[in-house]
Amino acid sequence: MIVTRGIVLNTLRYSDSSVITRIYTEELGLRPFMVRTGSGKAALAKLVLLQPLGLVQLSFTDDDRKTMRTVRTIEREKMLNAIPFDTVKTCVALFVAEVIARSIGEEEQNEELFAFLREAVILLDETKESVSNFHLKFMLEFSRFLGFYPQVKDVGNRYFDLLEGEFTPFEPIHPYIMEDAVVEGLRQLLPTSMETFHQVKIGSQTRRILLQKLIDYYRLHLHGMKEISAHKVLEEVLG
Repeated sequence: MIVTRGIVLNTLRYSDSSVITRIYTEELGLRPFMVRTGSGKAALAKLVLLQPLGLVQLSFTDDDRKTMRTVRTIEREKMLNAIPFDTVKTCVALFVAEVIARSIGEEEQNEELFAFLREAVILLDETKESVSNFHLKFMLEFSRFLGFYPQVKDVGNRYFDLLEGEFTPFEPIHPYIMEDAVVEGLRQLLPTSMETFHQVKIGSQTRRILLQKLIDYYRLHLHGMKEISAHKVLEEVLG
Protein backbone atom coordinates (compact mmCIF):
# COMPACT_ATOMS: atom_id res chain seq x y z
CA MET A 1 0.00 0.00 0.00
CA ILE A 2 1.35 3.43 -0.98
CA VAL A 3 0.21 6.63 0.71
CA THR A 4 1.36 9.80 -1.01
CA ARG A 5 0.61 13.45 -1.58
CA GLY A 6 -0.44 14.48 -5.06
CA ILE A 7 -1.42 17.36 -7.34
CA VAL A 8 -4.47 16.81 -9.53
CA LEU A 9 -3.95 17.73 -13.18
CA ASN A 10 -7.11 16.64 -14.98
CA THR A 11 -10.11 14.36 -14.59
CA LEU A 12 -12.32 12.59 -17.12
CA ARG A 13 -15.63 10.85 -16.55
CA TYR A 14 -15.27 7.08 -17.01
CA SER A 15 -18.69 5.88 -15.94
CA ASP A 16 -21.67 7.03 -13.87
CA SER A 17 -19.80 6.20 -10.69
CA SER A 18 -16.10 6.60 -11.52
CA VAL A 19 -13.57 8.92 -13.12
CA ILE A 20 -10.03 8.69 -14.43
CA THR A 21 -7.75 11.35 -13.02
CA ARG A 22 -4.10 12.13 -13.67
CA ILE A 23 -2.22 13.08 -10.53
CA TYR A 24 1.40 14.12 -10.11
CA THR A 25 2.39 12.20 -6.98
CA GLU A 26 5.26 12.73 -4.60
CA GLU A 27 6.15 9.03 -4.57
CA LEU A 28 5.70 7.88 -8.17
CA GLY A 29 5.58 10.96 -10.38
CA LEU A 30 2.70 11.34 -12.83
CA ARG A 31 0.20 8.49 -12.84
CA PRO A 32 -3.39 7.87 -14.02
CA PHE A 33 -5.82 6.65 -11.36
CA MET A 34 -9.31 5.23 -11.32
CA VAL A 35 -11.38 6.95 -8.64
CA ARG A 36 -14.76 5.56 -7.68
CA THR A 37 -16.94 8.56 -6.91
CA GLY A 38 -20.23 6.84 -6.12
CA SER A 39 -23.29 8.99 -6.68
CA GLY A 40 -25.21 11.87 -5.15
CA LYS A 41 -23.64 14.20 -2.61
CA ALA A 42 -20.77 11.81 -1.96
CA ALA A 43 -19.82 11.96 -5.64
CA LEU A 44 -19.98 15.75 -5.69
CA ALA A 45 -17.70 16.01 -2.65
CA LYS A 46 -15.14 13.70 -4.26
CA LEU A 47 -15.24 15.57 -7.57
CA VAL A 48 -14.51 18.82 -5.75
CA LEU A 49 -11.26 17.23 -4.56
CA LEU A 50 -10.32 16.46 -8.14
CA GLN A 51 -10.39 19.98 -9.55
CA PRO A 52 -7.21 21.06 -11.42
CA LEU A 53 -4.28 21.72 -9.04
CA GLY A 54 -6.17 20.22 -6.10
CA LEU A 55 -3.73 19.14 -3.37
CA VAL A 56 -4.67 15.65 -2.22
CA GLN A 57 -3.44 12.70 -0.24
CA LEU A 58 -4.27 9.30 -1.67
CA SER A 59 -3.61 5.65 -1.01
CA PHE A 60 -3.49 2.80 -3.51
CA THR A 61 -1.92 -0.57 -4.12
CA ASP A 62 1.07 -0.31 -6.45
CA ASP A 63 1.07 -2.99 -9.12
CA ASP A 64 3.55 -2.59 -11.98
CA ARG A 65 1.50 -5.00 -14.07
CA LYS A 66 -1.29 -2.42 -14.31
CA THR A 67 -1.06 0.86 -16.19
CA MET A 68 -3.78 2.35 -13.98
CA ARG A 69 -4.10 2.06 -10.23
CA THR A 70 -7.40 2.23 -8.37
CA VAL A 71 -7.48 4.74 -5.54
CA ARG A 72 -8.49 3.25 -2.20
CA THR A 73 -8.75 6.52 -0.29
CA ILE A 74 -8.39 10.15 -1.31
CA GLU A 75 -8.75 13.28 0.79
CA ARG A 76 -7.77 16.92 0.77
CA GLU A 77 -4.12 17.40 1.72
CA LYS A 78 -4.37 21.19 1.93
CA MET A 79 -7.38 23.45 1.57
CA LEU A 80 -7.31 25.87 -1.36
CA ASN A 81 -9.29 28.95 -0.44
CA ALA A 82 -9.07 31.05 -3.61
CA ILE A 83 -8.36 28.95 -6.71
CA PRO A 84 -11.79 27.24 -6.77
CA PHE A 85 -13.71 30.49 -6.26
CA ASP A 86 -11.70 33.26 -7.97
CA THR A 87 -12.42 33.26 -11.72
CA VAL A 88 -8.99 34.54 -12.74
CA LYS A 89 -7.13 32.12 -10.46
CA THR A 90 -9.32 29.26 -11.67
CA CYS A 91 -8.36 30.01 -15.28
CA VAL A 92 -4.67 30.33 -14.38
CA ALA A 93 -4.88 27.00 -12.54
CA LEU A 94 -6.49 25.30 -15.56
CA PHE A 95 -3.69 26.58 -17.78
CA VAL A 96 -0.90 25.62 -15.37
CA ALA A 97 -2.37 22.14 -14.90
CA GLU A 98 -2.54 21.65 -18.66
CA VAL A 99 1.07 22.80 -19.12
CA ILE A 100 2.24 20.31 -16.48
CA ALA A 101 0.17 17.47 -17.95
CA ARG A 102 1.39 18.16 -21.49
CA SER A 103 5.04 18.51 -20.45
CA ILE A 104 5.85 15.44 -18.40
CA GLY A 105 5.28 11.75 -18.92
CA GLU A 106 4.86 9.03 -16.34
CA GLU A 107 8.30 9.71 -14.94
CA GLU A 108 9.76 8.40 -11.73
CA GLN A 109 9.76 10.11 -8.36
CA ASN A 110 11.14 13.66 -8.37
CA GLU A 111 10.78 15.21 -4.94
CA GLU A 112 12.32 18.53 -6.00
CA LEU A 113 9.86 18.93 -8.85
CA PHE A 114 6.93 17.94 -6.65
CA ALA A 115 7.99 20.50 -4.04
CA PHE A 116 8.25 23.22 -6.70
CA LEU A 117 4.81 22.44 -8.14
CA ARG A 118 3.15 22.26 -4.74
CA GLU A 119 4.71 25.55 -3.63
CA ALA A 120 3.58 27.17 -6.89
CA VAL A 121 -0.01 26.03 -6.30
CA ILE A 122 0.02 27.42 -2.76
CA LEU A 123 1.52 30.71 -3.98
CA LEU A 124 -1.18 31.07 -6.64
CA ASP A 125 -3.87 30.32 -4.08
CA GLU A 126 -2.61 32.56 -1.30
CA THR A 127 -1.21 35.62 -3.08
CA LYS A 128 -3.18 38.83 -2.71
CA GLU A 129 -1.37 40.38 -5.69
CA SER A 130 -2.47 40.35 -9.32
CA VAL A 131 -1.79 36.96 -10.94
CA SER A 132 -1.67 38.35 -14.50
CA ASN A 133 1.97 37.29 -14.92
CA PHE A 134 1.94 34.18 -12.73
CA HIS A 135 1.60 31.70 -15.61
CA LEU A 136 4.48 33.32 -17.51
CA LYS A 137 6.86 33.12 -14.57
CA PHE A 138 5.69 29.60 -13.81
CA MET A 139 6.50 28.43 -17.34
CA LEU A 140 10.00 29.89 -17.11
CA GLU A 141 10.76 28.27 -13.75
CA PHE A 142 9.15 24.97 -14.76
CA SER A 143 11.45 24.85 -17.79
CA ARG A 144 14.40 24.44 -15.39
CA PHE A 145 13.11 20.99 -14.49
CA LEU A 146 12.43 20.14 -18.12
CA GLY A 147 15.98 20.97 -19.20
CA PHE A 148 15.59 24.05 -21.39
CA TYR A 149 15.65 27.09 -19.08
CA PRO A 150 16.73 30.12 -21.15
CA GLN A 151 20.42 31.00 -21.10
CA VAL A 152 20.68 34.26 -19.19
CA LYS A 153 23.94 35.58 -20.59
CA ASP A 154 23.82 38.47 -23.06
CA VAL A 155 20.28 39.38 -22.02
CA GLY A 156 20.80 42.84 -23.48
CA ASN A 157 20.77 41.46 -27.01
CA ARG A 158 17.82 42.42 -29.18
CA TYR A 159 16.49 38.96 -30.01
CA PHE A 160 15.71 35.77 -28.13
CA ASP A 161 16.17 32.65 -30.22
CA LEU A 162 13.50 30.13 -29.20
CA LEU A 163 15.27 27.24 -30.90
CA GLU A 164 18.60 27.84 -29.16
CA GLY A 165 17.16 29.22 -25.93
CA GLU A 166 19.51 32.20 -25.92
CA PHE A 167 19.66 35.93 -26.52
CA THR A 168 21.36 36.98 -29.73
CA PRO A 169 22.24 40.32 -31.38
CA PHE A 170 21.36 38.97 -34.83
CA GLU A 171 17.98 37.98 -36.20
CA PRO A 172 17.91 34.19 -36.73
CA ILE A 173 17.10 32.86 -40.20
CA HIS A 174 14.12 30.95 -38.77
CA PRO A 175 10.86 32.51 -37.46
CA TYR A 176 11.12 31.25 -33.87
CA ILE A 177 12.20 34.48 -32.19
CA MET A 178 11.18 37.08 -29.64
CA GLU A 179 11.99 40.74 -30.15
CA ASP A 180 11.11 44.27 -29.09
CA ALA A 181 8.63 44.62 -26.18
CA VAL A 182 8.22 40.84 -25.87
CA VAL A 183 11.95 40.38 -25.26
CA GLU A 184 11.83 43.16 -22.68
CA GLY A 185 9.06 41.33 -20.83
CA LEU A 186 11.20 38.18 -20.83
CA ARG A 187 14.21 40.14 -19.55
CA GLN A 188 12.18 41.43 -16.62
CA LEU A 189 10.70 38.06 -15.72
CA LEU A 190 13.89 35.98 -15.79
CA PRO A 191 15.61 37.45 -12.69
CA THR A 192 12.34 37.82 -10.77
CA SER A 193 11.53 35.26 -8.09
CA MET A 194 8.28 33.33 -8.08
CA GLU A 195 7.24 35.30 -5.00
CA THR A 196 7.73 38.69 -6.71
CA PHE A 197 6.32 37.87 -10.15
CA HIS A 198 3.65 40.55 -9.68
CA GLN A 199 6.24 43.35 -9.64
CA VAL A 200 6.88 42.97 -13.37
CA LYS A 201 4.71 45.30 -15.43
CA ILE A 202 3.73 43.90 -18.82
CA GLY A 203 1.00 45.29 -21.07
CA SER A 204 -1.89 43.02 -22.01
CA GLN A 205 -0.94 42.80 -25.70
CA THR A 206 2.70 42.06 -24.90
CA ARG A 207 1.60 39.48 -22.30
CA ARG A 208 -0.57 37.74 -24.88
CA ILE A 209 2.29 37.51 -27.41
CA LEU A 210 4.81 36.46 -24.75
CA LEU A 211 2.50 33.66 -23.64
CA GLN A 212 2.20 32.34 -27.19
CA LYS A 213 5.98 32.57 -27.62
CA LEU A 214 6.54 30.58 -24.42
CA ILE A 215 4.07 27.94 -25.61
CA ASP A 216 6.03 27.79 -28.88
CA TYR A 217 9.23 27.51 -26.84
CA TYR A 218 7.87 24.51 -24.98
CA ARG A 219 6.65 22.81 -28.16
CA LEU A 220 10.02 23.32 -29.85
CA HIS A 221 11.85 21.66 -26.95
CA LEU A 222 9.31 19.00 -26.03
CA HIS A 223 8.92 16.99 -29.20
CA GLY A 224 5.46 15.52 -29.60
CA MET A 225 3.90 17.88 -27.06
CA LYS A 226 0.15 18.12 -27.64
CA GLU A 227 -1.47 21.49 -28.27
CA ILE A 228 -2.29 23.60 -25.23
CA SER A 229 -5.79 25.08 -25.38
CA ALA A 230 -6.50 26.54 -21.92
CA HIS A 231 -4.55 29.72 -22.74
CA LYS A 232 -7.37 30.88 -25.02
CA VAL A 233 -9.78 31.23 -22.09
CA LEU A 234 -7.01 32.69 -19.94
CA GLU A 235 -6.31 35.40 -22.51
CA GLU A 236 -9.97 36.38 -22.54
CA VAL A 237 -10.08 36.63 -18.75
CA LEU A 238 -6.84 38.60 -18.44
CA GLY A 239 -7.70 40.87 -21.35
